[in-house]
Amino acid sequence: MDRDSQLALVRTLTREVLEAVEPEKLATFDDEFAAVVITGGLDQAEETAISYPSRERPLDATLVAGMFFRVIMEAERLPVSNPERVAFVRRQAKTYLVTRLSGQISLTQFFRLLHLIEEHVEHYFQRQPQSWLHPLASGEEAAPPAPPEKRVRLEVLRQALRALHLLPKGRRKLTAATLEEFLDHTQGEWFRLLDFENRFGVNKKTAWAYLNQLLHAGILVHNGEKANKVRYTVADRFRG
Repeated sequence: MDRDSQLALVRTLTREVLEAVEPEKLATFDDEFAAVVITGGLDQAEETAISYPSRERPLDATLVAGMFFRVIMEAERLPVSNPERVAFVRRQAKTYLVTRLSGQISLTQFFRLLHLIEEHVEHYFQRQPQSWLHPLASGEEAAPPAPPEKRVRLEVLRQALRALHLLPKGRRKLTAATLEEFLDHTQGEWFRLLDFENRFGVNKKTAWAYLNQLLHAGILVHNGEKANKVRYTVADRFRG
């Protein structure tokens, strides 16, 4: 993705954080962020932000923007699916925000902020081309492009999810509607248990219970691997 698109995302995410934590700084945000970019301060901020400095340093646009720019750059280089890249950025942002904002905002504000970050990052990676993974080794021939995946048939999936008696755990977050949205966003690609945990903010036990229910209902299939190699995707009957 080009630099302008990266900067637009970093600007949006930085503003979201400052709005949640120190809204009084929004009055000067545009000028401060422009100064960061123009003076090249964003590159320098990468080094500071990722090391999680002491909370004695005020939270400012340079610090937050540097953190986001660094993790987005790292996520772009990951040879994985977009849901995994989004989960990576969310994890890194969560660690940073816990370190910097502990005790400064409520849990409700904190998770709302994480959700906003995830939404913006997800939209960014959805617009990014899927044409690269690792660079080719010397003498290696490029493989022919894979045929396009069949998209999820939302109406059929919606009916199947609504017919389920979903487990009571995580009921407010894990509904037929939110599950449909998550599975649609995977675009038929494989995803991990961890992706599911991160998306809904539930623990491993709850995530596994829901995925197991979807497996038994024939909505999902998995790749037959074990432990951390297990991946899930929607069943063929929901593609088309």
